[in-house]
Amino acid sequence: MMSNSRDISLFSFSHRNTPLEVRDRLVFSREETDAFVPIARGSVASEVAVLSTCNRTEFYLFGAPENLDWTSFAPVVGQAKEIVQGVSPTVFRGREAARHLFRVAASIESLALGEDQILAQVKEVHRQVLESSGKSPVLDRLCQFAIRAGKRVRTETALCDGAVSISSAAVTLAKRIFGDFRPLEIALIGAGETNESAAENFRAAGASRFVVVNRSPERGQALAEKFAGRYAPLEDLEKVLKTADVAVFATGSPTHLATRDMMKRVMKARSFQSIFMIDISNPRNVAPEVGDVSGVFLFNIDDLEQVVRDNLRERQAEIPKAEAIIEEVLDEWVAWMQSMQVLPTIGDLAKFFEAIRQQEIEKHRGKLSDEELATMEAFSKGMVKKLLHNPITFLRNAADQGLRPDDLHTVRNLFKLDDDQ
Repeated sequence: MMSNSRDISLFSFSHRNTPLEVRDRLVFSREETDAFVPIARGSVASEVAVLSTCNRTEFYLFGAPENLDWTSFAPVVGQAKEIVQGVSPTVFRGREAARHLFRVAASIESLALGEDQILAQVKEVHRQVLESSGKSPVLDRLCQFAIRAGKRVRTETALCDGAVSISSAAVTLAKRIFGDFRPLEIALIGAGETNESAAENFRAAGASRFVVVNRSPERGQALAEKFAGRYAPLEDLEKVLKTADVAVFATGSPTHLATRDMMKRVMKARSFQSIFMIDISNPRNVAPEVGDVSGVFLFNIDDLEQVVRDNLRERQAEIPKAEAIIEEVLDEWVAWMQSMQVLPTIGDLAKFFEAIRQQEIEKHRGKLSDEELATMEAFSKGMVKKLLHNPITFLRNAADQGLRPDDLHTVRNLFKLDDDQ
């Protein structure tokens, strides 16, 4: 009989181990995640959660079969996404899986060290866990610990002070090319938080001419008004690109919004005047071959690495402080997990002793008066409580001091708690 793991398993695809074109195919929208999680839970009979951001897609499981590896889990993911043969995730188990999530929530694992959006994305995973069908008490608590670690790093260190987000890194890259943003027109394709952050950074760097292109008029017009710009519907994208100097793409579109053929027409209309295009969407909104069109300077998330490395050097001193906090929270998490492991055995012990007590009471029920029976009830309950004290204390102390598998096996075998009776 296949046994289930009593620890966390994690399959991680990120900018550290997976090419951008593969990460594009693995992106889960909120709706896709909500649809996928119940299917995955049923397939592997475990708690399941998905963290999907612009730089990573990660699958967290608790209670899955102990021998579950990526080869076994890939077909489950393949029901929702295209799996690229020969590309495998980094696998974390147990304490290392929890440590990784805490580092993600603290933004240590982010492409832009100290970036400010990842904690909200971990909170979105927590929402997913709470709202998905079927209970996920362990992943629920794991998310709570991760959010606690992320908040502590942000409040107790300077790791995230003035943090470079992906959008601000894009502005930094553009500034190296243009220097002065004042005469430039900035096109923001997408009206979400990422482009709002980009607009704030562009404005801080001197830009004042904005056009917002968005599928939803309400959100697009609201963002355009905030930056004294104008709004254009998504169907006018090609027209907008004919006059823009910088175009930042950050939408949730699953398809390319700017293609090679479109940009050939755009550049011809511009008389091949250069355009700077930054695609920080995931999956990408600009077809990669657009970068081959004369006059187009196309950059994607991976191209921001140099900016991020500069940011990393500035924040390097804060990393040990952040990691120390993560280890503190991790110790608390491990202690909680160990306490959870002994609780079922404590409950089984109590049921075992109570069943014996009830059996003995029943043997004498017809021979005793009501008063004598009440006395025996009180006497037997007190005795059971005393008999349970030492084994329960042993288990709780074992959990506090570092639970060994043999500790549980010893108690369960001693009282035959796993017998059919």
